[in-house]
Amino acid sequence: MGCAASSQQTTATGGQPAAGEKANPAPANNNPNAANKAETTGAAEELTKESEPFVEPDPNYPDLSKHNNYLAESLTPSIYNKICNLRTLSGYSVDGCMQTGVDNPGHPFIKTVGLVAGDEECYDLFADLFDPTIDKRHNGYPRNAKHTTDLNPDHLKGGDDFDPKYVLSCRVRTGRCIRGYGLPPHCTRAERRDVEKVCKDALATLDGPLKGTYYPLTGMTEEMQDKLIADHFLFDKPVSPLLMSARMARDWPDGRGIWHNADKNFLVWINEEDHTRVISMETSGNMKNVFKRFCNGLNKVENALKAKGYEFSWNEHLGYVLTCPSNLGTGVRAGVHIKIPLFSKHAGFESILKHYRLQKRGTGGVDTASTDGTFDISNLDRLGTSEVQQVQSVVDGVKKLIELEKALEKGSDISGQIPRDPAIVRAEQVKEGYPDLSKHNNHLAHCLTYDIWKSLKDKKTPSGFTLDGCIQTGVMNPGHPHIMTVGMVAGDEESYDVFADIFDPVIDARHGGYPKDAVHVTNINHADLKGGDNLDPKYVLSCRVRTGRSIIGYSLPPHCTVEERAAVETITIGALDKFDGDLQGKYYPLEGMSDETQTQLIDDHFLFDKPVSPLLTAARMHRDWPQGRGIWHNENKNFLVWVNEEDHIRVISMEKDGNMRAVFKRFCEGLQKFEQMIKKDGKEFMWNKHLGYVLTCPSNLGTGLRAGVHVKLPLLSKYPRFDQILRALRLQKRGTGGVDTASTDGTFDISNLDRLGSSEVQQVQFVVDGVELLVQMEKKLEKGEDIFDILPQQCRPKPPIKPFSYDYPDFSLHNNWMSKCMTEEIYNKLCNLKTKGGVTLNDCIQTGIDNPGHPYIMTVGLVAGDEECYEVFAPLFDPVISARHGGYALDAKHPTNLNAAELKGGDDLDPEFVLSCRVRTGRCIRGLALPPCCTRAERAEVEKITTEALSTLSGPLKGKYYPLTGMTDEEQEKLIEDHFLFDKPVSPLLLCANMARDWPQGRGIWHNDEKNFLVWVNEEDHTRVISMEKSGNMKRVFERFCDGLKKVEDSIKSKGYQFMWNEHLGYVLTCPSNLGTGLRAGVHVKVPLLSQQKIFDSILDHMRLQKRGTGGVDTASTDGTFDISNSDRIGFSEVHLVQQLVDGVKLLVNLEKALMKGEDINSLLPEKLREDSS
Repeated sequence: MGCAASSQQTTATGGQPAAGEKANPAPANNNPNAANKAETTGAAEELTKESEPFVEPDPNYPDLSKHNNYLAESLTPSIYNKICNLRTLSGYSVDGCMQTGVDNPGHPFIKTVGLVAGDEECYDLFADLFDPTIDKRHNGYPRNAKHTTDLNPDHLKGGDDFDPKYVLSCRVRTGRCIRGYGLPPHCTRAERRDVEKVCKDALATLDGPLKGTYYPLTGMTEEMQDKLIADHFLFDKPVSPLLMSARMARDWPDGRGIWHNADKNFLVWINEEDHTRVISMETSGNMKNVFKRFCNGLNKVENALKAKGYEFSWNEHLGYVLTCPSNLGTGVRAGVHIKIPLFSKHAGFESILKHYRLQKRGTGGVDTASTDGTFDISNLDRLGTSEVQQVQSVVDGVKKLIELEKALEKGSDISGQIPRDPAIVRAEQVKEGYPDLSKHNNHLAHCLTYDIWKSLKDKKTPSGFTLDGCIQTGVMNPGHPHIMTVGMVAGDEESYDVFADIFDPVIDARHGGYPKDAVHVTNINHADLKGGDNLDPKYVLSCRVRTGRSIIGYSLPPHCTVEERAAVETITIGALDKFDGDLQGKYYPLEGMSDETQTQLIDDHFLFDKPVSPLLTAARMHRDWPQGRGIWHNENKNFLVWVNEEDHIRVISMEKDGNMRAVFKRFCEGLQKFEQMIKKDGKEFMWNKHLGYVLTCPSNLGTGLRAGVHVKLPLLSKYPRFDQILRALRLQKRGTGGVDTASTDGTFDISNLDRLGSSEVQQVQFVVDGVELLVQMEKKLEKGEDIFDILPQQCRPKPPIKPFSYDYPDFSLHNNWMSKCMTEEIYNKLCNLKTKGGVTLNDCIQTGIDNPGHPYIMTVGLVAGDEECYEVFAPLFDPVISARHGGYALDAKHPTNLNAAELKGGDDLDPEFVLSCRVRTGRCIRGLALPPCCTRAERAEVEKITTEALSTLSGPLKGKYYPLTGMTDEEQEKLIEDHFLFDKPVSPLLLCANMARDWPQGRGIWHNDEKNFLVWVNEEDHTRVISMEKSGNMKRVFERFCDGLKKVEDSIKSKGYQFMWNEHLGYVLTCPSNLGTGLRAGVHVKVPLLSQQKIFDSILDHMRLQKRGTGGVDTASTDGTFDISNSDRIGFSEVHLVQQLVDGVKLLVNLEKALMKGEDINSLLPEKLREDSS
């Protein structure tokens, strides 16, 4: 798949930066206090931005402004910029993943996914795009969610008692893919053949009722084909644009096949949309039996695979990994054909389907409608619930549908059995006060249900705090589509108990799984920390540890009174005043602070501001500002306490260097001393064994600790797996400017990811160990060494399996020049080579593999992805060029002559016979990939270079450019009327050559005012140049052609560009058939009598001319009017070829005139043909 990355910066094996990619680190901010001002956490640190800041998109960023798919909703410039140059270990790019979504804008009322995976690693390496897409497609599925798998059919309740009068058939299907092999959009032929062999061998182990036979599509007899069609078992070559754009039809039917058991109720498709599609079915109402067979067969196949060392792709987050994100999880579609003609017309039909999480379609398949009240009803969900749960929803829902159908047959009223319209119910709930969180993206919105709200809405804590107080910040702040906030705060310690029904699920979701009975560990014994005193100061600029504490008996900042706030301040100051030694310090109240003190605290970066974040102000934390707030620090300015900011106190220990051990020691000793002091006064910190230290925001429960270092990682931070490495180490990053800031010089603030469920020592240990490893990686990258071997295990994707099958294509039924010239020796020599732009041999030959050709029509079967292909893959291109062009020798030199003055005649073709003249050619711009493999950026650059050159034309050549993107209906109709508009490619030859990608981006039509000089941009070549007119004056057409071409070439040369050309191949174009001149000079000539002569084709061959109907390639003439053009392209100059046409057409007209007079034409024929005719 080298095409997709032809001139983008690619990355090396394992997603490493490309060779030569270096960072330019700028001096870092060495002040350890630089982030103090932004050292707010909890609600504020839960990422407060409402919209993503402007990011300059990568030049290859696609225009999805008119698309209706989940890709378009999820992709942002920042996401694309981050991942566009990454490659999985097998070489797949994010552009490959999303090409189907770019090429298929979708329907206004039908939302597609727009994204596929090329291998299992895509879901990990490109998680920044896949995760939000999966979340949207599956109605809310966060990154830390865990999928449930259950293939025990005994867990299904019922399903064996469907009334067969209504249920006509039952079916359960899923997909499975084998770990280590590329998925269908990206797999090689060898991988596909391996999958076929591995699956076939596993299926061969099945016995009893599951014993069956495999039928490969390759070489299938007509008799077998008819039989499988009759059984409705045969799957077809993909024709859907969604699958074609995802390149799933490559090499058809190689490696595909169908297996079924003798009873024909257990079926496996191999290498269709996934490696396997497994189906259990029967014509009855026994879903239980169908599901049991499904589970039994799947488990036996999986066991057989495991016995041979293979396994299905599965992980605890996504479940079974398949090609399309829509099928992740179970991949299960459990469907029944059910006849409900009465209820299907009832207004409550859709409500029942929604209630049971079901979907309907006609029995003819996707997007079909029912015509007789018979529907295919199936589960709506795939991800987040188990196979048993999904089949259970079908069983329960279908039972209800039958019950309602029977009731209607009896004329009974069923209105009481129909779930009410959710929109009406929601509106009524909102009137009651239930908040509308339907467009919110925070944990509160995902966890709060009406029932929970109703059970809690009237409750209060002993201090009077309400549910509304807890959730107001989440109600007022919908959040960002790609950033999940908490959406809740506590007003006092009791909030977590009184409102546990909502706090518990929010805490569980926010902390990646923390059940109600979990016990938190507290450990602030600094002696238990290992190391931390030797972080390399060349990389680690500063260390800090902070936490929050709340004092029992006083409300938290969202709810506290003025008196409570003052009491907290008094208690805190009293305890801090007792500090001595290195911890001795001074308190600076914000209220009444002098300008001098304020300036000093600002200079020290110690001053915290009045809250302005909507998350904090909505939680009412800014009330009475600055009453009761203040800042305390010791004389060494390395131990700091904020009073009454977001929590009662915020404690911070820090220093400039890499000694995290000393920082943590001071942190622990200071905290312990503070706690001792307040205990002497009868006060205690809020703490319990489940939640640890109780703080305002649920995000800070547990330790409330953030241990951070400012560390310089300019090279590692550009490593493709950097974010993945941090997650594996339980770390997170942000810029050194605080929350939501980015690094500009490779210096990051790296801190612990966890707060709850692990101790302070454990969390600081994660930071110490993690930062040591990060620095080790940075040092290796500085030396140019690979770091793959020291990556955390989770960051090392399993390398692709080396196929045991042969990758050489099957050409046994092909009729094209490529297949005639290709040998195994040539293939083996070239198959692992790439051009500098990344184009592979398979990119060049795919169109010839996928299009075997016609027995009587010989196609080329080969395209170039860039100019270098003709050199790198010369052992194949050279014989193809020679064969296609009648023996063009390897050492031949192509002549170029665009001097129209040398054309003899051509201005005297009889207009009674010659209706129009036309000359066209192609030109491609050196240094930019050709259409089969160009990037979006290259295509746009071709458009820009070409249109700027065309804008310099003046006089009769002056014209206008019409880009296909954004073309008005008026312009489109006019260009169609003029026969100027070229369409999106539909020819399999072009589609399989990858030339329709990103349509219509970068394409357009230019023509002069007189409409006789035309340029197509980014069609089959970079440009297609056409000169034409209705007359017999070929000379004038050719003069305009040469003049326009020369002026355009001069213009692009003045900008430093040039056309692809060399002395052997002439002008280099995409298809070898057009090499040399690329010129087709044609006339529409009317020769009804001559065309009926047997010698007509011989005359054309002798004159090196060819014919076709006036409707274009492969059309026939109906009235004796033909489009006659030159047969040759290479080895002869432009003037020579046009001269051949002029001379040949003159002869044809003379022969036609003679026949019209009833004269013998033998004497007018060329001498060789005279002899032949006699």
